[in-house]
Amino acid sequence: MSIEGKIFPGEETPAQSSRLNRRHIIMGGALLAVSGLAFARTPKRRYPELNDKQFSALFPATFGDWRPNNVSELVLPPESELADKLYQHILTRTYVNPKTNAAVMFLAAYNSMQLNNVQLHRPEICYYASGFSIDRSRPVEIGLPGGDEIPARTVTATMGSRTENILYWTRIGEDFPQSWAAQRLAMTKANVEGYLADGLLLRMSVINDDRDQSVKQMTDFVTGMMAAGGPQTRRLLIGNA
Repeated sequence: MSIEGKIFPGEETPAQSSRLNRRHIIMGGALLAVSGLAFARTPKRRYPELNDKQFSALFPATFGDWRPNNVSELVLPPESELADKLYQHILTRTYVNPKTNAAVMFLAAYNSMQLNNVQLHRPEICYYASGFSIDRSRPVEIGLPGGDEIPARTVTATMGSRTENILYWTRIGEDFPQSWAAQRLAMTKANVEGYLADGLLLRMSVINDDRDQSVKQMTDFVTGMMAAGGPQTRRLLIGNA
């Protein structure tokens, strides 16, 4: 309070008050800018959710010489609360080729939004949990028509007299991690870029002792499926590669 122009101790002068007001405006503007930046950097969902019918339709049941078969020996992810959180969709089929008597067991698991604490379940875990021994797990590049190469893995799993050769890849956004560490790095990279990546696990397997023959068979199978499914199927399986 002032009397006849006198300023009492602790009272602001008009000049001081003006400086404080300017300081508050600057600080407020800075806080708003930081808040806006934080909001802008909050990862957004990049891929829309699919319902079960839309997801299933992306994988043709019949293509080329391949036909669906009701008999299946597919090894599935462990049934648990965690497994339920991993995927929005899990599609399983067994395809047979009457001309060659070949059979391919097929699994596609998808989530439109991957989080760092919920990661795709790699097949080595599923097979081991089902009683298989993992005899081989190696990275491999799968050549596709047009010159694309997909980083994938081949796994050989055995249980008793059954030898199963597995070909799979995981796609996190636009990356194809071949290990747990690379998988987490891919999700972190997507978040830094400002979006929540989707996640796909594509797995094929053949009961056959011949690994090289099995890998070729599965590669031909999946390229045939992509050609029959069209651009949307290709986009889901290999992103924008």
